Amino acid sequence: MGFIHDRVASAGHEVDYFCADDVPSEWSGWVGRRISFPMAVRNKAISAEQDGRPYDIVNVHEPSAAPVTVGRARRHGPVVVVTSHGLERRAWELAKEEGRLGREAPRWRTRLAYPATGLWPAEIALKRADHVFCLNEDDKTTLLERFGRAPDSVTRVHPGADEVYARAAEGRSYERARRVLFAGTWRKNKGVEDLVPVFTVLADRYPDLELDVVGAGVTPAEITAHFPPHVRNRVVCTAPGDEDAMAAAFAAADLFLLPSLFEGTPLTLIQAMMSGLPIVTTSTCGMKDVIAHERTGLLVPIRARDALLDAMSRLIGDRSLRARLGGDARSTALHRYTWDRAAEPVLRAYDALHTVSSAVPPSMIVAPKR
Repeated sequence: MGFIHDRVASAGHEVDYFCADDVPSEWSGWVGRRISFPMAVRNKAISAEQDGRPYDIVNVHEPSAAPVTVGRARRHGPVVVVTSHGLERRAWELAKEEGRLGREAPRWRTRLAYPATGLWPAEIALKRADHVFCLNEDDKTTLLERFGRAPDSVTRVHPGADEVYARAAEGRSYERARRVLFAGTWRKNKGVEDLVPVFTVLADRYPDLELDVVGAGVTPAEITAHFPPHVRNRVVCTAPGDEDAMAAAFAAADLFLLPSLFEGTPLTLIQAMMSGLPIVTTSTCGMKDVIAHERTGLLVPIRARDALLDAMSRLIGDRSLRARLGGDARSTALHRYTWDRAAEPVLRAYDALHTVSSAVPPSMIVAPKR
């Protein structure tokens, strides 16, 4: 949202940000983050109104949006846009399904607390918001059919990627298929439960294969502990400090593997496309909206470890396939998935909402995830 709202600001609008670090420190001792952050966002909007500089639009992340949407109905406040990075309801249903399949499931404390602290507030926000941004067609369909939203009140948006990724990987040869890249937070929804056994088998088949884990958000020791001892020295964990370093990490890789169970549309997938990487990912959520199977990547079902192995083995063994998929992915990203293109539907929605609600140039508050 930051990259997109840079373009919103460039179009002449005023944008303020409110993040977890902006929550008053005295709140942390008596109330949890799931309550303190949403209430702090609401208070920020009310304070702006009291100071005589009210926000015209408040864009807030789905789990944190209920107090703002409810408050807006009472106070006739700003237009409220809720941004979902993957609907909480759909994620929760998938998490419970994982348990029924004998895979890692939510703990009992989460099962008791989450509906009241996360799921129900998110659903209130999604039903009462003036507009919803979502990141894939499955979520959009759910918003229309299950939440009863009007078609013109939902906009599907997508991430972009900086062209530094294309420049860093300029001249990629596709001769080598030795370094597999997994880029993303090390957590269940990213498919790490399948990544570990799949890479372990691949490592046994291909003695030179390495796994680069980038931007995992946990220590290397926590990651390598999931792998059998004999492959741990072939798992390299890095945390690039800026966009240039991240682009260099993508350029150094040969293959991209993202076996996610549930996403919005992952930013790293777009970055991999822009880098010209041959991609294997799952046919769900935003991945199937972005990747055309056999043209810009290979799609497999979720939880399908054998299919992941087969797809990765195809890429490792076929240079022409790597070059074709990677080249088409790069050209598609350069055409469709720049940040300027990503900002276009957001600007259109804001302009339409503001035209209805006000006659003065809009200012906005953007409240990213906690």
